[in-house]
Amino acid sequence: MHLSIHRLHIAGKNAVLAVAMLLLPVLATAQKNTNAERAAALRARFKDAKLASYGYRSEYTFDIRNSTLQATLKEQLDIISLDGSVTYNRPVFYNDNITVGDTEVNYASGKSVPVSKTCGNYEVEDVFYSDAKVCAYKFFLLSPGTEVTFTSRETYTDTRYLTKIFFHDELPVEERTITFSIPNSATVEFIEKNFEGYGITRTVTPDGSRKLYRYTAKDLKAMKGEPHSLGPLHNYPHLVVISKDFTASNVKTNVIASVDDLYKWYASLVKEVKNDQAPLKAEVARLTATAKTPEEKIKAIYYWVQDNIKYIAFEDGIAGLKPDAAQNVYNNRYGDCKGMANLTKEMLKIAGFDARITWIGTNRIPYGYEVPSLAVDNHMICTVAVGDKQYILDATEKYIALGMHGERIQGKEMLIENGDKFIVKKVPVAGADQNLILQEESLVLEGDLLRGQGAMTIHGESKKNILYMSTNIRQEDQHKLFDNLVVPDYTNADQVKVTNTPPVDREKAMEIKYTYGLTNKVTRFDSELYIDVDWNKAFKNLKMEDERQSDYYFNRKINTKVTKKLTLPKGYAVTHLPKGLRKNSDDFSILVSFEQKGSELLYTNQVIIHHGRIKKSDFATWNAAIQELNEVYNDQVVLTKQN
Repeated sequence: MHLSIHRLHIAGKNAVLAVAMLLLPVLATAQKNTNAERAAALRARFKDAKLASYGYRSEYTFDIRNSTLQATLKEQLDIISLDGSVTYNRPVFYNDNITVGDTEVNYASGKSVPVSKTCGNYEVEDVFYSDAKVCAYKFFLLSPGTEVTFTSRETYTDTRYLTKIFFHDELPVEERTITFSIPNSATVEFIEKNFEGYGITRTVTPDGSRKLYRYTAKDLKAMKGEPHSLGPLHNYPHLVVISKDFTASNVKTNVIASVDDLYKWYASLVKEVKNDQAPLKAEVARLTATAKTPEEKIKAIYYWVQDNIKYIAFEDGIAGLKPDAAQNVYNNRYGDCKGMANLTKEMLKIAGFDARITWIGTNRIPYGYEVPSLAVDNHMICTVAVGDKQYILDATEKYIALGMHGERIQGKEMLIENGDKFIVKKVPVAGADQNLILQEESLVLEGDLLRGQGAMTIHGESKKNILYMSTNIRQEDQHKLFDNLVVPDYTNADQVKVTNTPPVDREKAMEIKYTYGLTNKVTRFDSELYIDVDWNKAFKNLKMEDERQSDYYFNRKINTKVTKKLTLPKGYAVTHLPKGLRKNSDDFSILVSFEQKGSELLYTNQVIIHHGRIKKSDFATWNAAIQELNEVYNDQVVLTKQN
C-alpha cells in the first residue's frame, strides 16, 4: 500500500509538471505581450476605461489615378487592455466611394490575434444608408496590460468624399497623429475646427515631390455622444479636408476649389434626374382647382406633399446627393429629403411657379459656404418666388405652415439653383415668441379638492410636433396625450378632462381647453391650508453636469408661460407667499411671481431659452438659477382661517 501511494504521488507530480510545461509558452507569450507599467499609467489617466490607445496613427496618401484624385488610408491603433477579459469590436466603415483593404490585428510580439469578422449595412439615428457598410472585427484580450495593434487600409476613389477627420476616438488616446502625403501637383487644404484648448501641433515638411502634413494631439478622452447635443462637429476638434485641384499631363482639373465647383457638382447630379411631369399633372390640377391666390396654390401643393409622402432618410452612393425622380416619389408615396424637394419643385413648376432645388446644412453642421465641401450640406429643400417674396419649403417638416421655418435650418445658408449660377441666402431666424406655449388657468378650492379650468395655447415647433404625434396614434390614445399635456403625471383619483378636440390646423395656434379636480395639491393642518399651485415645476430637475462636453440643446427656442388665478376661499387670508424670482442672462430668462390682488392670488411662471441652448460656459449660471428656482418650488402658499 505504501508503494502504491508513493507511485501515485510521483505520478501526480509528473502530471502537474506536464501541465506547467504546457502553460510555459502561453505564459511567456502573455508576458511578452503585456505592459503592466503602461497599463497602470493609462488607468490613472483615463479612469473607468477598460481599453485605451497609446498610439493612434492615420496616414492619408493622395495620388492621381485614372484622371482622379484618390487617397489611401492606413490606420494603426495601438490598444492596451486596462482590465482583464475584455472583448472589443473595432468597426471599419466603407461605402461606394471607399473600399476596404487588408486588416490585421497583432500582439506586440507580432503574432496574430484571433479575430471574428462581421460585415453588413450600417444604420444610425433612424437613417438607413443603403450603401454604407461596416465591418466589425471582434477580438478578446485576456490579461490586463495586453497590447495589440489594429491595422486597417482603405481607399477613397474620389477625394470629394473625404470631408471630415476627427482626432478623438471611441477609445481614449494617449497620442494621436494624422498625416497627409500630398503630391506637389495637387492642392489640398485643411481647415482646422475646434482646436482651442487641445494643444494640437502641425508641421509641414517637403518630401521629394510631395509635402507631408502632420497633426499631433495628446491625452484625448474617449469621444462620447451626449443627449440634447448638436453633435460632435460643434465641440470636438476635427479637420475639414478640401481637395481643390490637381494637375496631370499639364492639365489642371478642379475638384472642389470653390463654392462654384461645389454648385457645378450638385447641379450636374440634378441634371441627371429624369423627371416626368405627366403623372403629376392631374394631381396638381385637382389640388389647385379652388385656389384663388398664388399662396393658396403653393399651400395646396406643399401641404399635400407633407401629408402624403412618407419621409424616409437614406443615402445610396451618389444618390446620397442626387434626388430621386419626382414621378417615382409620387408613385411610391415615400422619399428622402431630396426626393421630396424635387417632387415639390416639379409640382410647383406644373402650377406655373419658379421653384428651385436648394441645398442646405442643418444646425448640426456649424459652418457654411465659406467651407466649399460636401461636408457643408446634409439636407435639400425647395424655394419658390412669388413676386418679391421667397418661400422656403421643407416638406420633411410635417405640419409646418407656409412661411414658417424649422428650427434646424433657421439662420443657415442656402445654396439655391439659378441655372449655371447660384444664389446664397440665409433662412430667417425667428425669436422664442414663435414657440410660445401659454397656459392660463382659474382655480378654486372645494374642500381639499383643487378644481380648475384652463386653456393651453401652443405655437411653433411644439405645435408641429404635437400635431404629428396626435395624427399618428390611435384615437383613444389621443385623449391620454392631450390629458398629459395639460396635467402631467395625474393620478386615477384626479379628474382631468380635455373639453375640446384640437383641430389639425397648420396656420393657427393649437388650443386645448380642459378642466380638472386634483386631490393631492392641498394639505390641511388645523386652521392652515398649504397649497401647491404649480405641480409642473418646469425645469426643476434640469441641472447641467460638470463633465458634460457640449452645450445643452433643447431642439427649439423655448418660451413657456403659465399664469394661474386662485380665488381665495371665504374666511381665509394669505399668510405666506413664496418669494418670487427673476433671472436674466444671454441664454435664458426666468420669471416667477406670486401676488395677491383682493380676493385672488395671481401666479406667473415664465421661462425663455432665447437661442434654444444653454452654452457650456453658462452652465454655472444656469445651475445657480435652477437651485433658486427649486427653493421657490419647494415653498407653498399658506392660507390661514380667520376667526
